[in-house]
Amino acid sequence: MSALLVDIGNTRIKWVLRDRGETTATGVTDKANAARFNWPQSPERIVVSSVQDNRELHELFEGLFGERLRWLGTPVYDYQFFRHCYRDPARLGVDRWLAMIGARQHSDGDLLVVDAGTALTLDIFSAENQHQGGYIVPGLQMARQALFGGTDKVRQFGDEQDAATLTLGTNTVNCVAAGTLRQQLALVQHVVDEYPDHHIFITGGDGELIADNLNARYYPDLIFDGMDSLCAGLFTA
Repeated sequence: MSALLVDIGNTRIKWVLRDRGETTATGVTDKANAARFNWPQSPERIVVSSVQDNRELHELFEGLFGERLRWLGTPVYDYQFFRHCYRDPARLGVDRWLAMIGARQHSDGDLLVVDAGTALTLDIFSAENQHQGGYIVPGLQMARQALFGGTDKVRQFGDEQDAATLTLGTNTVNCVAAGTLRQQLALVQHVVDEYPDHHIFITGGDGELIADNLNARYYPDLIFDGMDSLCAGLFTA
């Protein structure tokens, strides 16, 4: 089955075109450009993931693709390969749900799924497909913005640049950049140490930076892998 898989973020839309599990095209566009974008028209199934409501985009994709569209704003309650721990599954972010389903396509054991985006999320997913729970903290950029925006003495001077290292900072920007990165790495490493038998999957926009510092593999397409598995006939529209 050919499938157009679309992930709507805060400002950008990422998409991949897959045919029988093989990626044949990828792209990125701004949300503001979505109505003018030349979307592929041939896929048999279109799956769109959006944590936010995005009513206008929902209507746009419905108009473009009609019954071929499956819009995922919340997790599927009764998906047979995922057992929810949330009392109300709709309150679990659909991106976290898809990342766990995507990670399952790579391993049948116990999983630790780390998604480093606007927020940093860590989720424990058992070999029996039970979501056991997780953690949510501000992502790197959000943490840094909170410091610069909410602390008078922590200022972002124009002549200071992020050195992109973990060494002691010798100016404010470097202190904040290295400190927030160490904070994120410490949390992930602490959970890794607590669950040593779990296979770690790291994804998200800042995931490659975290993976590199932890000598772990980076999986950029876990959410798309999750969507792709749904398109394989494991759920119906």
